Amino acid sequence: MIVQPRFFLTCLVFLALAFPAGAWADEPYRITLQAYRTRSADAPVLAVLTLTPNPGWHAYGNIQGPSGFPTEVGATLDGKVLTPLYPQPTPGPDPLDPSLTVELYDGPTPFFIPLADGPSKVAVRIKALLCSSTTCQPLKEERELVIAQTDGLPMAEQQDWWPRFRDATSGPTPNSGVEPVISVEDTSPPAVKAFTPRYFAPGLEVQTLSKAAFLAFLAGLILNFMPCVLPVITLKLRSFIPAADSVPKSQRQAFRIHNLFFALGMMLYFLILAGIIAVTGMAWGQIFQEPAAIITLTVIVFALSLSLFGVYDLPLIDLKGKAKGVAHHPRLESFSTGVLATILATPCSGPFLGGVLAWALIQPPQIIALVLSCIGLGMASPYLAMSVFPGLYRFLPKPGAWTLHLERILGFLLAATCVYLFGLLPTSQYLNVLILLWIIALAAWIWGKWTDLNQTRTRRWSVRAVAIGMVALAAVFLFRPAGYPDPWKNFDMAQFDALRGQQNLILDFTADWCPNCKFLEKTVLTPEKSATFAAEHNAVLMRVDLTRHDPQLMALLESLGSKSIPILAIFSTNTPNSPLVLRDMFTSGQLNEALDAELQP
Repeated sequence: MIVQPRFFLTCLVFLALAFPAGAWADEPYRITLQAYRTRSADAPVLAVLTLTPNPGWHAYGNIQGPSGFPTEVGATLDGKVLTPLYPQPTPGPDPLDPSLTVELYDGPTPFFIPLADGPSKVAVRIKALLCSSTTCQPLKEERELVIAQTDGLPMAEQQDWWPRFRDATSGPTPNSGVEPVISVEDTSPPAVKAFTPRYFAPGLEVQTLSKAAFLAFLAGLILNFMPCVLPVITLKLRSFIPAADSVPKSQRQAFRIHNLFFALGMMLYFLILAGIIAVTGMAWGQIFQEPAAIITLTVIVFALSLSLFGVYDLPLIDLKGKAKGVAHHPRLESFSTGVLATILATPCSGPFLGGVLAWALIQPPQIIALVLSCIGLGMASPYLAMSVFPGLYRFLPKPGAWTLHLERILGFLLAATCVYLFGLLPTSQYLNVLILLWIIALAAWIWGKWTDLNQTRTRRWSVRAVAIGMVALAAVFLFRPAGYPDPWKNFDMAQFDALRGQQNLILDFTADWCPNCKFLEKTVLTPEKSATFAAEHNAVLMRVDLTRHDPQLMALLESLGSKSIPILAIFSTNTPNSPLVLRDMFTSGQLNEALDAELQP
């Protein structure tokens, strides 16, 4: 049966119009500024700025971490710069990149400005980056508080945040680049100049739907020749190379069905992607910026490359044509391979789709869906043409020894794609991904060498289940979510100097290039164990990262009598200038013994 391309276009337009539009949301935070009186002679009055992010949103701590931007608060009183106090942030995984541990402000977060007794007028400004698990929004707000009299102010000691005030520390010094806050009365929003841009290639700029649809179709057609996609398409077409000059009718029919289902897989993927983008508002390619998506794609490409090198044969995505000893499902194989080719094309599509998507993604969801559907139709168009005109089959080259060499060459191309995807991952994921790929290679070898069609179905699939189970268990073990947030804070010299002698401190000197340090973090200094001994001994944990050379941190390491790591230093409140040092490798028992001896209650 021949399905007309016009039918597919009608379906695409109908489905595109079915996606609902989104709605604008309010600001994801609230800010209040209120005055309180205390019983302290040093700070008889407190101005408290409270930042309350919406549920699911957070701000970053006041010290720069591995991601995000630090929260900064400034205040002035009659032109004089004041020193605000910051509450202690909570260490935890970054919602945008769970592989990173950052310091977060979640829920209502008070920032404190100590004031003298008496009437005053204080101006406060806050700059922060608010993030959810999918997006970030910069925050820059100013508030002004006039205190006429202090006798009637509520007592600070009776507020829920009072314990946080007692643990609060000062923020960046005046030399750190924090701008002094000026009165709200003296400021106004800066005017934004209206520009008239000129484009280098105005003919390629997209301003209408018809032009966007045409360029999207053309870009989809070009995607067939991307290095990530070409191996898959070439190998699938190779499987239909005729063995003789004549082409039987059955072969032409198989060729037609193959192309039809191959194109159907491509278009269905783009329809699903269009729906996701239209409903969620995600940017093009944002799905593939998630480490989990990149790891999944890396695993798939690696497994495909092993298949091309003859390690094993896939049951549903047969890139080698009619592989011997494998049950075939031609329609399902063609459909799944079409989906695979489109997935491989998505991360590589930026150079061809930039102008189209820049215009389309600011349009209503229906337009987004229609433009993405045109991309899918353009990518599928050659295969729809070959399904309508199966006579094109006769133009395929004759088989020969070159086909085996082609498999190996394209296998190396897929391996190169795997290397490219691996480079997109955070460095913290490298070791786990390499271990997973090694286990996949072992499982693929077991699948290919320990099974054949001469075995019983039960025995064959039992062996394959063992191979699949190895990969599944390895993935669960390597990428299981942390049961406890990492309690270790990023080291800051100013905070260290302020807390030394006031609180028990434990410093862990580590680096990404230090395997012994990473071994300790996986065994002795796990988040669960670290949180336990920090609570038992009322200690603040700080991690000194020496991955990149820092003269100040190296000087601190040398002051402890060492130039090598790992080292763990315990600073007690009783002997803040004489820390107890544990060198190199140590056990949990040795660490507990040292903590009990040094940090006695």
